[in-house]
Amino acid sequence: MPLDDLPKSPDSLSLASWLIKQNTITPGSNETALLKAIGALLEEHGFTVSYDFYDEQDPGRCSLSAHLHPECASQALLLGGHIDTVPLGTGKWDFDPFCGEVQGGKLLGRGSCDMKSGAACILRAALEYAERIKDRDLIIQLFGGEENSCKGSFHLAKNLEHFKNAAACIIAEPTGAYPLLGHRGALWLKLSTAGKTAHCAMPERGDNALTKLLPAANRLIGFGFSLSHPDLGKPTAVLSTLHSGLNINSVPDQAALTLDIRTLPSQDSQAITALVAKIAGPEVKTEILEDVGAIWTDSGDPFVKTVYQAYAGETGAQPRPGAVSFFTDGSAVKKALPQLPVVILGPGDTAQAHQLNEACDIRQIELCDRLYDRVIKAFYGL
Repeated sequence: MPLDDLPKSPDSLSLASWLIKQNTITPGSNETALLKAIGALLEEHGFTVSYDFYDEQDPGRCSLSAHLHPECASQALLLGGHIDTVPLGTGKWDFDPFCGEVQGGKLLGRGSCDMKSGAACILRAALEYAERIKDRDLIIQLFGGEENSCKGSFHLAKNLEHFKNAAACIIAEPTGAYPLLGHRGALWLKLSTAGKTAHCAMPERGDNALTKLLPAANRLIGFGFSLSHPDLGKPTAVLSTLHSGLNINSVPDQAALTLDIRTLPSQDSQAITALVAKIAGPEVKTEILEDVGAIWTDSGDPFVKTVYQAYAGETGAQPRPGAVSFFTDGSAVKKALPQLPVVILGPGDTAQAHQLNEACDIRQIELCDRLYDRVIKAFYGL
């Protein structure tokens, strides 16, 4: 679908449909072109828009940050989410994955759940309330590269000017339109050893990297933590991959394993890494591949209470503290502003994320529209 066909009216469903029709698979697509079109629309509604290019080698990798009234030194609501998606997979879809059509009460297509419907809802809210918010800032951030370990948002977080005035944040990831307060972090470690190759018929001429690594792997079996969080649960540690050598009849001169650790907000990734390195031993090189921090906002926070009141007023049900199972761009936002209250709230069933035949119930899109309206009105006193 041509980028100039971006709907001008603030309608979440049509905006989500348009977003789905744009291929923003990570990697390989052009996030910049999409965000430039959105940025132009935001500028028409009075926003000051900037673009953050997070990959020096690829100008198509980009995030957008927009402020309604950056000159106003007053508390602002930050609405954030990502516009990139995962690949389609190797299976055959029952429909065009870029169709953006509604069938049976569901919006179809890659990203409909994760998370173009959520991005459409925050964009609709920004466009609709821009004229009504006169003397305070409103911040919209649309990230690229989320499906590549949140590279876009973490790069954006290096420049605190993008977060000027931010006092509270909603990340519109799919939560079934239910407000959630955080998630565990992800610390991915690589443990590797080096040796010297030789013919397996003459192993004495080599230095086996695998036999150096396996004792470390054995010592790390059962590695874990005794602490827990009342809502996030326990941290976990999984030995996830093991690679060694290039062929059967050669002594391997390299070996590596990876360790996936899901962390709690109270844990320090550098301390965990140092502990793993100590257990692994001096012959093993330990390095961090990814470090996305855990986040949590207390249910007693005033902004959380505002969101909870909006949910209760709209649904008649009182929400309870809970977490999403995956990590989000909220980690980058919290890295920029550690004390900022962050609520994860967006349309879509998390079970649909990354799936073949991805779809989002349009009732959840409509519910999120109403919830965002209530939150914005309460936050800005409208």
